[in-house]
Amino acid sequence: MTDETMVVVGDRFEEFLENKGTVPAGVLLERLRNGDLPPRIQLTVGQGLTAAQLAELAALAERGPTIVAIRQGAVPAPAERRLTHKHDAKNVLIGTVEQTGAGTFRAPLVLDERVEVLEDHLTGQHIPAVTLLEAARQTWTVVTEQFLLTEDIPTRFVINSVDSAFHRFVFPLPATLEYRLVSHQRSPVGQTIAFTVEVHQQGEKAATFNAEIRVIPQLFAAKQEAMAARQAVRDELTALASPELAGVGG
Repeated sequence: MTDETMVVVGDRFEEFLENKGTVPAGVLLERLRNGDLPPRIQLTVGQGLTAAQLAELAALAERGPTIVAIRQGAVPAPAERRLTHKHDAKNVLIGTVEQTGAGTFRAPLVLDERVEVLEDHLTGQHIPAVTLLEAARQTWTVVTEQFLLTEDIPTRFVINSVDSAFHRFVFPLPATLEYRLVSHQRSPVGQTIAFTVEVHQQGEKAATFNAEIRVIPQLFAAKQEAMAARQAVRDELTALASPELAGVGG
């Protein structure tokens, strides 16, 4: 008997779920709870499942009665929230980052359908570009926190530049983010790190982000920001008091 095959994605991906072979996460979990599935299924875990749904799917797949063969080998799980610099766990977009070589790293895309960059609206079948950019940002943040920083002091990350290119649609299917370190320079007031992050799906490169960030001690960064803010307010007040604005609105 041929195993039943299906792709599970978050319930909010309504247009994508019109494709034959897809199933909403809520429906699949209900069928697994009720034992309303064949003895064995082949399953691809796509995007959009919440952390709770992923955990329940992993538990149901482990204890049966249906044997669930997962294409990725295991149900993916989100990375630690603190490493991504997010306050709300639903906004974590990637899984555990692993080092694949000298200066190279990989993380799976693990997208919760409630994530802030999709919360307002979700149109079409693909994952929006802004979501991929945020996933790339989380990838470089985790790589920096876990593998590149050696001093245990509070820091702030400042983006110097980001150059983005989008090559093809990314759908709510398995995808990975590939990080490659380009340069890493240290100075008395912090570090400058340049790198490339690529999004891959089904063996194809879907997006490329070339970026450079500075990692600055938090105390120094806070002083810099406060000085810049004070100067911005002074400049605005000076502009308001200029002769050109005298009598405007009177």
